[in-house]
Amino acid sequence: RPLVAHFCGNDPEVMLRACKLVEAKVDAVDINLGCPQRVAYSGNFGSYLLDKEKHALVFRIVRHLSESLTVPVFCKIRLLPTLS
Repeated sequence: RPLVAHFCGNDPEVMLRACKLVEAKVDAVDINLGCPQRVAYSGNFGSYLLDKEKHALVFRIVRHLSESLTVPVFCKIRLLPTLS
């Protein structure tokens, strides 16, 4: 331990339901915002949620999970060229 479950997605409620399945068995939940694979692009998750127009969705996901789970929530993210 620690044991962290790693999730990706783009729907706050679907992600919460998935996280709830493992919440009692893990020490934290990690949201994958770093996957650059083509499947992430076509599925609209991973690093493709880091585009500025999708920031509100990322905020909703993080807020929904952190307010609804009893374990910490954090995000895996790739370094971006700028902070904006």
